[in-house]
Amino acid sequence: MTKTDSYEALSHELAETIVKQLREKPNSCFGLPTGRTPLGCYGLLSQWSDMRVLDWSRARCFQLDEYIDPAERSMTFEHFLEQNLFKHTNLPEENRFNPRQCDDYDGLIQSCGGLDLTILGIGSNGHIAFNEPGTVRESWTHCLWLTESTREANKSYFGGQPRVPRQAITMGIETILQSDKLILIASGDKKRAILERAMLGPVSADVPASFLSLHPHVTIITDFDL
Repeated sequence: MTKTDSYEALSHELAETIVKQLREKPNSCFGLPTGRTPLGCYGLLSQWSDMRVLDWSRARCFQLDEYIDPAERSMTFEHFLEQNLFKHTNLPEENRFNPRQCDDYDGLIQSCGGLDLTILGIGSNGHIAFNEPGTVRESWTHCLWLTESTREANKSYFGGQPRVPRQAITMGIETILQSDKLILIASGDKKRAILERAMLGPVSADVPASFLSLHPHVTIITDFDL
């Protein structure tokens, strides 16, 4: 586990890791999250890309998940990644992948050589991507109903919980575990308890993030001590 001194340091550590992967393997396949925690990292990557010191022309980026039937496109994760990262890069549009727009996301990932590095956040109920409690390890990309706690956590993006979509599509646990390397990021004391359950408790579908402990190359980056 890497413990940083601040959110800014966490963001820099993550950004540097992504840059290292991109430079060592320019055609890397990345699994990318949305949400508040990766925003600092995406800001740094955007700055460096604007300065033309990063080349994304051969990279492939796969969204972890997406809402089904959001009220507006501006509320989609596709839009989030476009505005906060992709528009600053030279990543070709045809190398930006969304599970909602693909009939066989897992097959597509494998046809591109598999995920090299996947970044994950952790939800307050232990979800990773949109794999809610109860999701089994033997799950691939699938549609699901979001829990009320997840919808509550995302209500600020929609102007209230009633407007938050009830369904989503997500990479499954097995999809994620097939990635060569994983990074789990967690920021703020509110994530301490669930991260402790995930990393120090039993491996269980009750806490989907706990399955990450089965992966041989997982790094945890936090701005707090466990």
